Amino acid sequence: RVCWRQPEHAGDERAAALSRPPTDAVDREPARAADAAVAAAERAAIASQETYGQLCNFGLFIDAGSRIETKNTTGTTQLMELMAFKSTSRRSHEQMHMDIAEMGGSTMSFATRDLILYNIEVLRESLEPAMELLAETVLIPRLLDEEVEEMKMVMELQTEQLPPEVLLKEAIHEAAFGATGALGQPHYCPPEAVSNLCPRMLREHREQFYQTPRMVLVGAGVDHDEFLALSDRYFSAVPQGTHSASPAITSPYIGGEKRIQRELAMNSEFCHVSLAWMTTWENIEDRVPLCVMQVLLGAVQSFSAGGPGKGMYSRLYREVLNRHGGVEAAEAHIEASGLFGIMGACSPEYATELVYSFASQFAKLCDQDVTEEELSRARNMLKCNVLTCLESHHMVFEDIGQQLLCDSTYISPAEVCERIDRVTAADIRRVATLALSNGAIDRLHRRGHIEGARPPDDKVVVPDLTDGREAGEW
Repeated sequence: RVCWRQPEHAGDERAAALSRPPTDAVDREPARAADAAVAAAERAAIASQETYGQLCNFGLFIDAGSRIETKNTTGTTQLMELMAFKSTSRRSHEQMHMDIAEMGGSTMSFATRDLILYNIEVLRESLEPAMELLAETVLIPRLLDEEVEEMKMVMELQTEQLPPEVLLKEAIHEAAFGATGALGQPHYCPPEAVSNLCPRMLREHREQFYQTPRMVLVGAGVDHDEFLALSDRYFSAVPQGTHSASPAITSPYIGGEKRIQRELAMNSEFCHVSLAWMTTWENIEDRVPLCVMQVLLGAVQSFSAGGPGKGMYSRLYREVLNRHGGVEAAEAHIEASGLFGIMGACSPEYATELVYSFASQFAKLCDQDVTEEELSRARNMLKCNVLTCLESHHMVFEDIGQQLLCDSTYISPAEVCERIDRVTAADIRRVATLALSNGAIDRLHRRGHIEGARPPDDKVVVPDLTDGREAGEW
């Protein structure tokens, strides 16, 4: 059952898109499946799905990620994330957390390059008072100087303690889109820029981007009619604004290389490398084949061999980890920016070999069709991953919110599984070839402090996979 409420501003294309049922597959789901309900009101999307449990999970997704920052506002999104559920005009930080504890609830906030999320999980009977707390932290935060300064210290600690995998993804974005590109600028604020942040910048950020066209309010484990009534009561004061008031953020792919040499807090004995290619992720029809391709390559580590779900039949396990003794880990990943990457860790003397191996694995996807056995295994594992994740009401909540915010539509798990089953070997080869045709390979080489690491001016020969000839020396 899908419930809809038409937007009051019919001229807003984004709201109009949200007012239409996104897929007929929802109506074909069995009656015992959780209902999904979505409405568009005042140009803001409101969505809910009943999970029939004792807990409810709800929150606000805002199209205000770090990609909208400028050179002068770097770090604003990260600080806004940390300032969530602090002092408001009606209650102190301490009172806020005492009230949440009395409800038996928990709060969470996080930000990415695309969005910022405010989230509360409580017992169903505490939905209304928890909704009031959410509205307070979003609409009337005090942004006290002392709290801002405390969170700026936390930001510095976060940056110092980022694990190698996160640092790789940060740097690969810079290599792909350039340090000044919207997607290439750092998501985590550089230490030298933290001192520039102040409460005034946070207020200006809220005034510019915290508007209903940029918001999606989502609940899992709630009654839809009650959720709509509470949203009208507590979020009616959100500025209306227009989504088109802010210029479109574009970040063209340029390709390149990023090298960093520093002592890592974790796994400093290893060299961490990553290759990434720009995909056609913005095309919704290509996303499922890309996800199948990610599962087919896999994510493996040398110390976790054996047992179900360990990826022992994935290509990275069979053809990289098993054949290169110095490799510690390898993982295929997809970023919301559209980058499809393979990253791994190895002893420094194996770095060149690992880079070449990753490039060869991607080239193989373009040159040869995957076998039906591999494809069937990847499709089944991806469906298992999707359905297992959606057993959690929190993941249901995130799935609905991110789909509506990013795509202005919702695809049900049933249709996702149908699309996975339709993926063919030709689809895998097509999306891999399109990614390879987008331009030069991005490569990041992150090393520890050990003497065996290659210096930045060392030459590494990798194949030019676009025409089969050697590209020369990097």
